[in-house]
Amino acid sequence: MVQISFEDLQSLRKKLKDRKIVFCSGAFDLTHAGHIIFFEDCKNLGDVLIVSVGGDKLLKKYKGDTRPILNEHIRIKTVDSFKPVDYCFLEPSFDSENPLYGLDAVFNQLRPNIYVINEDASNIEYRKQLCNKHKIELIVLKRHCPKEFGDISTSNLINKVKSLNLF
Repeated sequence: MVQISFEDLQSLRKKLKDRKIVFCSGAFDLTHAGHIIFFEDCKNLGDVLIVSVGGDKLLKKYKGDTRPILNEHIRIKTVDSFKPVDYCFLEPSFDSENPLYGLDAVFNQLRPNIYVINEDASNIEYRKQLCNKHKIELIVLKRHCPKEFGDISTSNLINKVKSLNLF
């Protein structure tokens, strides 16, 4: 597991030229077992898993003033510690109305073989268009967890803590 920067993507691609690169991205706020299962599923699709973590500025803009719960430094450190993740980086912040604008820039630099999203990702049609433009295979995964995990998600965790009325 290695934290890299956006500027390292092009040289990393050259270094890994003969490897099948799988890429995914997300907020990964309040990481939980569901995220780890997602990373494991992604890693099983190729040789190297590279994860982009959305920055605080991006999350505040598109998820509201109460998010993220954990700042970008904590979130990138956490993602970096997960076994299936080979490389991770903080997604650069671009001044754009499109929350996926940075994805195009990442695809230009990294040129992954596969881009993985969950079935409930936002803007799936736009993501498909970007993958077609860059000739990247898009894989849409169904969320799954063992039944004993319950309905785990970051939103559900936040709602559960709110319902405890601890404060």
